Amino acid sequence: MHIPRLFYFGLAMLMAGAGLRAQTALPAQTSTPLLTASEVRPAPAELLLQQQAAQHALELGLPAVAAEIYRGLLAVPGGGRAALMLALTTALLDDGRVDAADQALQGIVAERDSAWHLREGLIAAVRKNFDAARTEAAAVKPEQLGPADLGWFYFLQGQLADAAGDGQKAQSLYDQAAGVAASDQQRAQFALAESQVELRRTPPDPSLLDELRRNVDKYQGTLTGYLYVRQYAVVLDESGRKNDAVMLLQRQLLPLPPAAQATADDFHLLLGLIAGPDTDPGRQALTQLLRSGSDRTKQRIALQLLGPAAARPGGLLDELIGVTPPHPILEDLLLFRAQVNLVDKRYGLATADANLLLEKFPGSTLKPAALGVLLGVAWEQRRYHLAADYAMKARAALPPGQMHAQLGVLEAEAWFRASDYRSAADAYAAVLNERPAGVDAGALIFQRVQAEIEAERLDSAQILIDQFTADPAFDTVNRWQAEWNLARALEAHGQIAAAFARVEKLLGAAGAAALPADLRLRMAWLQARLAFEAGQPEQALKLAGALVDSLAGAAGAGVSAELKTLVVSAELLQEAGADFALQRTDAALALLKKLRTDFSQSDAAVQSYIVEADFYAVHDRLVDAQALLTKLADDFHGSIYAPQALYLAALNAERRGQDTYLEDAEKLIERLVSEYPSDPLVFYARLKQGDIFRKLNDFGQAQQVYEYLVNNYTQHADVLVAQMALADCHSAQAANDPAHAESATAIYESLSERPDAPAELRIEAGYKFGLSHAQRGQAADAQKTWWRLVNDFLLDPAKSADLGATGPYWMGRTLLTLGDSLEQQQALDQAREAWQLIGRYHLPGGALAQERLTRYLPAPEAAGK
Repeated sequence: MHIPRLFYFGLAMLMAGAGLRAQTALPAQTSTPLLTASEVRPAPAELLLQQQAAQHALELGLPAVAAEIYRGLLAVPGGGRAALMLALTTALLDDGRVDAADQALQGIVAERDSAWHLREGLIAAVRKNFDAARTEAAAVKPEQLGPADLGWFYFLQGQLADAAGDGQKAQSLYDQAAGVAASDQQRAQFALAESQVELRRTPPDPSLLDELRRNVDKYQGTLTGYLYVRQYAVVLDESGRKNDAVMLLQRQLLPLPPAAQATADDFHLLLGLIAGPDTDPGRQALTQLLRSGSDRTKQRIALQLLGPAAARPGGLLDELIGVTPPHPILEDLLLFRAQVNLVDKRYGLATADANLLLEKFPGSTLKPAALGVLLGVAWEQRRYHLAADYAMKARAALPPGQMHAQLGVLEAEAWFRASDYRSAADAYAAVLNERPAGVDAGALIFQRVQAEIEAERLDSAQILIDQFTADPAFDTVNRWQAEWNLARALEAHGQIAAAFARVEKLLGAAGAAALPADLRLRMAWLQARLAFEAGQPEQALKLAGALVDSLAGAAGAGVSAELKTLVVSAELLQEAGADFALQRTDAALALLKKLRTDFSQSDAAVQSYIVEADFYAVHDRLVDAQALLTKLADDFHGSIYAPQALYLAALNAERRGQDTYLEDAEKLIERLVSEYPSDPLVFYARLKQGDIFRKLNDFGQAQQVYEYLVNNYTQHADVLVAQMALADCHSAQAANDPAHAESATAIYESLSERPDAPAELRIEAGYKFGLSHAQRGQAADAQKTWWRLVNDFLLDPAKSADLGATGPYWMGRTLLTLGDSLEQQQALDQAREAWQLIGRYHLPGGALAQERLTRYLPAPEAAGK
């Protein structure tokens, strides 16, 4: 989701002191304001990825892991609770926790549809309460079930027929369940469940045991005898004689002839089920079944029962995938190993297996799952363009349905994270026509609008917000976030008046009545905020006062106490900002003190320390600013603002200039990194730490910091900035060690040629790459490098319009240095052309260029003769 820019102007001013690298924006530390704790929700894609992780855990035989994931998802506010409760019930049933499954199912009160009754019936059947199971089965309407549930409905009917003693009908229904199975994997699940039903079917009876033992001996070595062996083993297990059942099956397997392969498969599976895959006899039986069995369904059951351990490097699957001729269920083995490798973060191995499956089995029904693995790898590695491509391909391989819709969400979010906002907008539009169950549709609408905002199609964003207002899914929270981000975007484009007008229209007599009370309150706060940012602090104060007064009246009705606290505390902070703008410093400081007293634990109270420190920093009271920020970090340890406070304190210390204060700045950064290692500011703090080490002439330490960033943040948006800093660090050490010069040159060259790098960074790198040629006496190569930059980025109209924040500076330096180099070679016409380009394109360095040009222009007197 979109995170708005930092609110405090002081940070931007402090960043200016960081030099020309200040074009790299720091990540915002706050999202949309005025959201209560229960209203802050993750992006839909993150929730879907967790749901897929839970589904993978079930497929890998880890139902307990899946259940924990689902419990975590249920703790997140938002829609789709019933779907998640059904999924949790399934996982708990799969894990054998029947009572917990029933408890989870009873948590669904309002949405007891066919899927709910199906699971209630399956729970009753496991408990052998078949009357209740029949009642629940009768309430199921098969046409309302999804493909994954339909097979289980027929399986439940088979269990009921089995319980009624109609074995022929039961088998027919079990076969029907297998026939409608959504995949071979689910078909294997039905076969496994049927075997487990059999293990629970026969009640223990001593007389039956004696009869079965006699028949086993009587029909030894015959087909009839094998059937008696199976039944005898099941009854032994049900009678609590598991070890006897295991030894019986082990003895019977030894003399089986090769022609009895089907019986061997049956005995191996039964032995695995009775002994359990976590015992040596059970594991060996299932391994033998998977290695040399003839029944593909039973082999898939064995794979599920053996679980992820079989897919670890050096495990059973490594052996079976490499055999010749190919294993009969090779595609299942490849997918299983790929999924385990993905879960264990062995991304290279997961990718290799998924690609091998797609290459060897292009028409496989497992193709969508293999593409899902590749999608998961790309997402984990933040290669979002690639993730979007895999999501598209996986969707194309699936019919419309729940998974198809979920992949649509992932595709849209991947485009969004790849900053391809137009593609994201189109993808979200498609998703909203096929909304997946269990996903907050309001969040999808928000993302649809946000994609338009990020694509800078602000008119379209406004139209969409107004259109979706009638959609019940577009709830207050998502509507507020959309309105806030739209206002911030309009402001960033210099359209504060338009933002203000939109808010005023929404709060007008006709519009306000249609707004929910909490949204109306938030919009009134935004109105005061926009007035302040439009340079109208007096109007902002007036609106803020009216807003706070209104909370005591009808406008406050229906608004939670938590939201009222958020608004009042935020208003006090905003009023202090307005007083600062009006140079009423004492009043502003008094308001901040009141805020910290009356709402000491509020976000606004914590932010007030930063606002006050900004005021001190702007007025060069750096000691006071640093002390206040350090107090915030000490008193509110763990707050989301504490890392920001430490970073700002370090910048203030750096601005004081002397070595002792630079050392203080470095210590503050080290504290930030050690106390908040996962905070987004860590990357930028380390980057600043490297700069401080360079100012202290400790280039060795600086180099280590930059190398750490380059090696450990390979996918970070600003890792190229760290590479540039590393190159500069090498360059600074080049006088004493030629190896540093070679390292710097290699990095400059690489950065200058990277098509994915920003223009400003490529120009800077190209300038320095050319300089390295010049320093080695290779003037021609230097001039060629510099002219390529001019040709590629300045003379190309499509590129010269957007050189970035620092690109014009580096282009000016490039032309100035190019002209100087040409002048030294007496190529005066070309030198003049280079210097004239600086003025023609209004680049920095115009005065220096003009000074050089005057050396070669005739004096006014000479020109008049």
